[in-house]
Amino acid sequence: MKKTEKENKESNRDYALRIIRENIINLELQPGSMISEQDIADELKLSRTPVHEALQELARTKIIEILPQRGSLVSLIDMKLVEEAVFIRAVVESAVTELVCEIASEKDITRLEENVNLQEFYHTKNNLDKIMELDNEFHKMMYEITNKLQCHYMVKTMNIHYDRFRELRLHASDTGIIIKEHKGILEAIKNNQPEEAKRLLKQHLNRHTVDEKDVRAKYPQFFATFFLGLYNITNITRV
Repeated sequence: MKKTEKENKESNRDYALRIIRENIINLELQPGSMISEQDIADELKLSRTPVHEALQELARTKIIEILPQRGSLVSLIDMKLVEEAVFIRAVVESAVTELVCEIASEKDITRLEENVNLQEFYHTKNNLDKIMELDNEFHKMMYEITNKLQCHYMVKTMNIHYDRFRELRLHASDTGIIIKEHKGILEAIKNNQPEEAKRLLKQHLNRHTVDEKDVRAKYPQFFATFFLGLYNITNITRV
């Protein structure tokens, strides 16, 4: 499991939640795998209580299933939950994007341009981790520009299902398309074209409908339908 240092003023519970969540998204904790409260607590040098609380929080988002006396299961990817996450994000982010077109300053535009330029640079290096990081930053910047970071937090909480799919997509599809779409959104913002920016954003966020076939073909074991029979019988799937 990948881990970083505890941040300033971060509680033990929030630290455990952040690290577990990040490892689920980056697939260090793979869909269908079992995880142990005690093992995570030992690795993070925490007591079991904050880890237990973090897993309970993740269970409420249906990314973790807690199995009494057996541990916790990292849920397989359910495309219905991915669709719902995209729906929420598209509704909120469309409004944010429209507002960005109205109020973005030259400094804001420059920051977005610098981000996209870095995406292109790391694309030439095939650095998928940096591309994902910059992708997330690009969208977060728009919430920052519009002073809507609470909305970003809400979307991020539910977006964990979509984020896992995005991580797989990076390894199964052409990342250049994603960067090209970011450039299109940015161009519409620069030209103060809110309707075009919203259209391109929705197309961008709904790319999973195009890429799902390729992702499923490469990683069938990570999707709920692949293990449906076994999952229903045992309620445990090991990768």
